[in-house]
Amino acid sequence: MVKFDIVSGFLGAGKTTLVKKILHSLDTCEKIVLIENDFGEVNVDRELLEIEGFEVYELSNGCVCCKLKGDFLLTLKNLLSQKIDRIIFEPSGIFVLEEILDVFKDSEVSGKCFINSVTTVVDVQNFSKNIQGYSEFFKNQIRHASSLVLSKVQFVNDYELTQVENSLKSLNETAQLVTKDWAQLSTLDIKELINGSCECVLNSSKQYLSHNFDSLGLKTTKTISLDQLKSILEKCKNGHFGALIRGKGIINSGSHYLEFNYVAGEYSIMAVSEVADGIVSFIGNGLEKEALASAFV
Repeated sequence: MVKFDIVSGFLGAGKTTLVKKILHSLDTCEKIVLIENDFGEVNVDRELLEIEGFEVYELSNGCVCCKLKGDFLLTLKNLLSQKIDRIIFEPSGIFVLEEILDVFKDSEVSGKCFINSVTTVVDVQNFSKNIQGYSEFFKNQIRHASSLVLSKVQFVNDYELTQVENSLKSLNETAQLVTKDWAQLSTLDIKELINGSCECVLNSSKQYLSHNFDSLGLKTTKTISLDQLKSILEKCKNGHFGALIRGKGIINSGSHYLEFNYVAGEYSIMAVSEVADGIVSFIGNGLEKEALASAFV
């Protein structure tokens, strides 16, 4: 039977970073494929993972909780016709577990594959903001996890961390809670994380959630310097392009490529390996799409 591991988490929580850690920690003798689902029109995370040599299947411009469920089922059946040992699925931040359980009702899927683990990444730094502003999606992902991995713990104090831990335990009493700084996670920690029991997620009632998020995604050959990129992201912080929740991308700065991440008013920029084209993706409410696109093309 093929193992199916889900790594979920709200927008900007750090799912792809954890997926990389998992992929680098698993036994090389396993045949592993990754399914990436991005709400936006383009998939930045696929580009980053393929740079590191991983095999990635892409589902973009929607989420498997709505119009992409059929595509997801076809992709899964195609993969299960091949000789593989494990599938890791990174859904969009707007994810509802029950829709995946529907897919596993298909006898062709359930006869060859089983849900091995459901790991939800929880952004400690933005926990209060997310649980108040996007409560249903956020709580759904927490309640149905077999493991809860806290990200950005190095940016909060002990009291704040304890408050988040208590809130998580009140929502999910049975999930394994991982509170280490990710730099301290060992290969053994990672293996234990995704090889635990996930029986708790399989007995959930159907829940339908709606949203009104906008997205903008595009590829670009424009050269943008580090200072110019910082200026654009500062405008994002100031609401110049609408209420941005999440932004990410890879940009050609002329001398090298820059990867940026924008989450809830904070951003980071780092150098990355060369890619074929620049690529950017943004999610939010009431996006000024023309203005935002013009900054990158």
